[in-house]
Amino acid sequence: MIPRPRPWLAALVCLWARLACCNEHKTEANRLTEEHIPRELRAWTWANAPLPDLVTEDVSEVVETDFSGEVEEEHNTSCGPDCEKALPTPSLSDFNDYLSYETLFENGTSVFTRVRWSEVPEAEKEIRREVAEMAEKTRRKKRQIFGVDTRFNILGEEYLTNFPFSAVVKLSTGCTGVLISNKHVLTAAHCIHNGKRYVKGRKSMKIGFIVSQPYNETMRMHRDSEWRWIKAKKTQIPAAWKKIRNREKAVMYDYAVVELKETTDRPFMDIGVSSAVNTAPGRRIHFTGFDNDQEDRLLYRYCSVLENTADVLYQHCDAQPGTSGAGIYIRNWDDTDNKWERKIIGVFSGHQWVNQDGAQRDYNVGTRITPLKFAQICFWTKGDYNLCREGY
Repeated sequence: MIPRPRPWLAALVCLWARLACCNEHKTEANRLTEEHIPRELRAWTWANAPLPDLVTEDVSEVVETDFSGEVEEEHNTSCGPDCEKALPTPSLSDFNDYLSYETLFENGTSVFTRVRWSEVPEAEKEIRREVAEMAEKTRRKKRQIFGVDTRFNILGEEYLTNFPFSAVVKLSTGCTGVLISNKHVLTAAHCIHNGKRYVKGRKSMKIGFIVSQPYNETMRMHRDSEWRWIKAKKTQIPAAWKKIRNREKAVMYDYAVVELKETTDRPFMDIGVSSAVNTAPGRRIHFTGFDNDQEDRLLYRYCSVLENTADVLYQHCDAQPGTSGAGIYIRNWDDTDNKWERKIIGVFSGHQWVNQDGAQRDYNVGTRITPLKFAQICFWTKGDYNLCREGY
């Protein structure tokens, strides 16, 4: 069990958050310290590529919708990083099957939409070639042990109600999500559907936003957060989440989008595609969520990617149930705007045990956003695929 953060860390958290996370709030004098950012981080650029044509072939009603499932956050598999890297690239037919999708509406009815892509984009193939080359060039590193709790408790309205932490939301089903438009939330598919049936509470699901966290001057501590809850209008999950009977591989498609019944004026996170996460700035990924062991407290963490395949990010960021669905992002220093630029490149899925070389290894894993997954999420969010055609 992860040890509970000690009280004396509270003061350090605010200082750390100001220096490491919330660069938007720095003074001009403080911004000068960014000159010390290594040249290789300044030169790094986001991947970008056009997307293929998308055609909706058929929309059919789902006859029966079951809402009795449990949220499952523990994954077990015999196919770990090395096994995944050896998997063949899915065919165009496979992608058409995997990226068709199911939409659940507020009234409990659902429809299945079958789609057809014109081609597998070169960028999708390139990611898989990169992974194969990395597997040949690198040796397995000794497993890192989960040690001291490296999560940071985000306290105070100054941070909780300002970007990027204000974009983090809580699902009433017990998971985390992240705003990706003024009315759409990206989260994990298993927070909506466990692969067999929709989870309990999905039919009446609400999305929570922290609106304030008063400070008690007498007690010298922050009070409980105050929330605003918005009902979910509809949710969409990829067909692969239900179609792949082998649940150990379904984590490759553990993502979903929730459309809110009302819009919000909060800043939202952009989505991107990482070429190879190990070449990202500092090799670090970041995510923030509502871990169950910390009640309604928002916790931020960052760590290095240990392994990445074409569809999954393997890491040892400390996390507890409740964080599932958090947006995994990387950040890059933008010389033009003189600030950090962040993009979501994955969705935190949960803890996974891997049977590998006769022994069990454990990781925390996230679903990686690839070009075609980006295209699907963009389509769900914008509603008009022509607005997504230029790429990411």
